Amino acid sequence: MKMLNIACGSRYHKDWINIDFYPQENVSKANILKGLPFDNDSFDVVYSSHFLEHLTPEQADFVLSEIYRILKPSGGIIRVVVPDLENICKEYLKILDLVRKDSQYDEFYEWIVIELIDQLVRCKSGGKMLENFSKVKENENKKLAEYIAKRTGDNLFVDKRKKINKKITIYKIKNKILSIYLALIRHLIPTSIRDLVFIKTSIGERHRWMYDSYSLSKKLYSIGFQGMKIKKYDESDIPNFNMFLLDINEDGSPYKGESSIYIEAKK
Repeated sequence: MKMLNIACGSRYHKDWINIDFYPQENVSKANILKGLPFDNDSFDVVYSSHFLEHLTPEQADFVLSEIYRILKPSGGIIRVVVPDLENICKEYLKILDLVRKDSQYDEFYEWIVIELIDQLVRCKSGGKMLENFSKVKENENKKLAEYIAKRTGDNLFVDKRKKINKKITIYKIKNKILSIYLALIRHLIPTSIRDLVFIKTSIGERHRWMYDSYSLSKKLYSIGFQGMKIKKYDESDIPNFNMFLLDINEDGSPYKGESSIYIEAKK
């Protein structure tokens, strides 16, 4: 089978073709917003995890159309994973009801608000989410850490960072020059309005939209996909999908926690 993992970040498998804006070993560089550099009807499977929410609805339509184009007809599978707006909203309302009755839920309330809106509005890298993570680790708040891990899959007391490739490349030099240039421009803006006109977040960090099962199924259908199925993190029509450890960890837990939605459809 020919399988493509788009905007893979650090979650990929060598048996797949993996593409991302930032290249690394086993991952090729691609600007997905310019189109997918592959022939029509050439892939059996295309997988996208936690990418569409970083695009405007119009950009998402374009990317999904490109996925539709490169999938093989009569059975090519798309699997899309995004944060589940319905799940997050229900959890927010549940915690809100609890904290109104018992203040011991205040730290859970603080987190679920961050989970819901921080990546939509943050002006600096990491935002309130990073501040919260740091506070949890500093206070060794295992109760809240367990809740966050259950929600998002982020285990705050386990370092999952991969070794950084320190090899100097032309690509890295260009990125460094661009970062310095943008920092200089930012400092030309008055401090009183700087954060309003210059968003200091990394590429692909902020959310531009959110989806639930209804809206994402509707979007896929509008592109031409058929047979939408809501899956669990460990369920798929892709043969042997779990062996690739994309949505599942080695211990069987969900990589992205319980707050994501998994949808598969066919061309």
